[in-house]
Amino acid sequence: MMTQDCFLTDRDLLAIDNLTLIPQANLAKRTSMKTRSRAAMLAIPHDIRALYRIVRLTHLRGWPLLVLGGGTNTIFATAQFEGIVLILDEAFFGHIELADENTLRVGAAAQLSDAIKFGKRHHLMGLEFCTMIPGTVGGALAGNAGAGNWGLCDFLERAILLTRDGEFIDVHRGDFRYSYRHSQLAEGIVVEAELLLEPLDFETSRQRQKDYTAKKKCQPYKIPSSGCVFKNPKDPVSGQTVSAGMLIDKAGLKGYALNDVEVSEAHANFLINRGKASGEDFLAMISLIQDVVHERFGILLEIEARIVGGPLTSCVLR
Repeated sequence: MMTQDCFLTDRDLLAIDNLTLIPQANLAKRTSMKTRSRAAMLAIPHDIRALYRIVRLTHLRGWPLLVLGGGTNTIFATAQFEGIVLILDEAFFGHIELADENTLRVGAAAQLSDAIKFGKRHHLMGLEFCTMIPGTVGGALAGNAGAGNWGLCDFLERAILLTRDGEFIDVHRGDFRYSYRHSQLAEGIVVEAELLLEPLDFETSRQRQKDYTAKKKCQPYKIPSSGCVFKNPKDPVSGQTVSAGMLIDKAGLKGYALNDVEVSEAHANFLINRGKASGEDFLAMISLIQDVVHERFGILLEIEARIVGGPLTSCVLR
């Protein structure tokens, strides 16, 4: 079991310059779901060398490492994460600039919303589907975040990736696989990305943004949640994609509450924290929804949110 003392007595860790270390960090402040959880250590590198050294050291020591972007699709399922949670400093890793007339060069810690605004100021469009999707560009690429049939990886021309053993590699379109809300980029740490956009047509862009905003208005963004919990599945009979929220609603679970976890009345694919929900409460609700929907419709819902800790965890780098 990792403890803060394990990290605070490691001389190599303490010798890393431009690295902020926060023992027993409160993760409720770092995620939109705001579950009661702590990290044995939170590490914030403030430059590229500090990032390299902390990633390399955690690999050599065998310490669990979790990279957290905006924390908008992450649920900590246990009261304590026994490892290091890594957050990139936005001041250094949040840059946005033009790589050429149609391409944005964006740091992983930049906010998606800022990338959209920057593109428009420089007469570019294409990211309108990210309207009202919170979080960082790095996190969005790692999960291929998006809306409808679009995902951010569709626009990726090039990325700088830091592998778990501390190697920087250039990744280009075609070098990695991605699919609906999934990307191989999650196997490493996105440091920087180049996104190919299209020349701005003001009316087209305005209408796209208006349409996506209208679709998102039914979603409970002002209440603690982690966005859509489940991926939209394919109907086993028709082969057509169906709404996970619709299935949960038809199963009679909209508004259902378990302790302080509730299936949102606004959108059934959102679980909300009514105040003091624990990670274990969310795991119990997720399992219940999967069981009920599978029994009613013969469809097993696949989890879209990142679950950290517990039997469903899948995003810790080792």
